Amino acid sequence: MDREQIVARLNLHAVLPVLAKIVRFDQEAQDIVKDWNATIQFSYLGGPTVQLKFNDGACRAYRQPAARADVSFWFPTAGLLNAMFSGEGFTLPLINGFWNVKLLKGFMALSKRLEHYLKELDGQQLSPELTEKVLECKLSVATWASAVLAEFDDKLKPISDHMIPGCVVNIVIKPNGPNFYFKKTTAGSFLAGDGLMKDPSAELTFATTDVAFDLVNGTLDAMAATGKGEVNIRGLVMMVDDLSVILNHVEDYLA
Repeated sequence: MDREQIVARLNLHAVLPVLAKIVRFDQEAQDIVKDWNATIQFSYLGGPTVQLKFNDGACRAYRQPAARADVSFWFPTAGLLNAMFSGEGFTLPLINGFWNVKLLKGFMALSKRLEHYLKELDGQQLSPELTEKVLECKLSVATWASAVLAEFDDKLKPISDHMIPGCVVNIVIKPNGPNFYFKKTTAGSFLAGDGLMKDPSAELTFATTDVAFDLVNGTLDAMAATGKGEVNIRGLVMMVDDLSVILNHVEDYLA
């Protein structure tokens, strides 16, 4: 699959759903969507569809088409969708529901909160509470991005083929999360998600939120942290090794 297609899938499956998390814990985002009862959908020709469903101040993301969307953003190419996510342009050939100005303007404001947590806070000294929020957003993107790359990046095919179908890696942040999982299904596709799965094949555990935050932001020596017991691996070590290789390529697409 070509690069634009991969980036578009990353934007839809890994980046866009993080808005649901931000609506949960960010006051500005909550103020924007407090009166919304609507569904906003995103898709491009030949690619997947993702919907954001807003109800009574809450948001849920679904990686599938909606039965009915109040606003639908449809792009003829992956490149045009990527341009919107990168802030390079917002020229759309088709917006179903374009008359819903409140939703359109609101989504633009909401997308600024996404950028705030994923990029604008980089390099700043953060409070423990804000550190946890940024970590949850970035680790969610990284975990889902790994599932996308494992399935669609031809260069990583030898790595993803090496993974055993049905195996699960739990990513555990002590003491209280956020936690995520990465799975290769028995059919050979890849999934990720919030929380922990029962009886995982392997676990990658971080001793503290700060340790996980530093590793996600590239400021921690993983080998040194493992030696000090700040990062622990148990179970099927080769599954974690393979996942680590894929995680290292996420930034190549979403820098």
